[in-house]
Amino acid sequence: MANRSKTRRRAVSSAASKARKRRTVIPAQGRLDHGPPVAVVDIGSNSVRLVIYEGLVRSPTPIFNEKVLAGLGREVQSTGLLATDAVEKALGALQRFRALCDTLKVPKVYAIATAACRDASNGRAFISEAERVCRTKIRVLSGPREAEYTALGVISGIHRPDGIVGDLGGGSLELVDIEGSRLRKGVTLPLGGLALRDLSGYSLGKAERLVRRALDDVKFLKRGRDRTFYAVGGAWRALARLHMWQTGYPFHVMHQYRISAREALEFSQLVH
Repeated sequence: MANRSKTRRRAVSSAASKARKRRTVIPAQGRLDHGPPVAVVDIGSNSVRLVIYEGLVRSPTPIFNEKVLAGLGREVQSTGLLATDAVEKALGALQRFRALCDTLKVPKVYAIATAACRDASNGRAFISEAERVCRTKIRVLSGPREAEYTALGVISGIHRPDGIVGDLGGGSLELVDIEGSRLRKGVTLPLGGLALRDLSGYSLGKAERLVRRALDDVKFLKRGRDRTFYAVGGAWRALARLHMWQTGYPFHVMHQYRISAREALEFSQLVH
């Protein structure tokens, strides 16, 4: 009797195990099954970020979002190098991101790097080590390609946009003229927050002169008069967040938050 009982328990356990393996994962109520999740790793000049989306679709829903302020680009303009401590911090973050993707069973990770990695003389060595840690290919975007992707992001997220897109990061500022689904050739300038601080030696007066000189050379900015400026990037988000708090804005939604040009200038002077 004891042997038969053990045999039956083993059979039941084996059947249950097979059933669990065959069981179809049912998405949360109200959600569609978009297939496996996908992840994007963005290695920027100021931060390193991981965003995991529920699937590869037209309007993906993020299910995880984390960033680490590594500051890769803080000395690139003056030394031409990614700082050693920043590299270590970034690689530590990427190692964690890889572990998170493995835990969440993300089969595909898209990884990109921007200004700091393309401008630094040791950027290629860092990317090689980062690819080993991430176990995926990392695409280092050129300045024009970064500007193009920024514009396409605005076109994808806003109905019939018309104006100038400005993506302000830690290492660079990308500017592109867009109208509907059409985008003109953009420019990239070394005017990111970290890059500008490095170039100016922490002098606000020198930083202002550098900005004015660089923007004077961007002729298509004149076409932006009486049109919308689409602010993209962490620096603009930080300013908008402060403005929302200062004015008592009732919603905690950053996307499509609007402010007039005059008010933006006045508020920037207040923060300055």
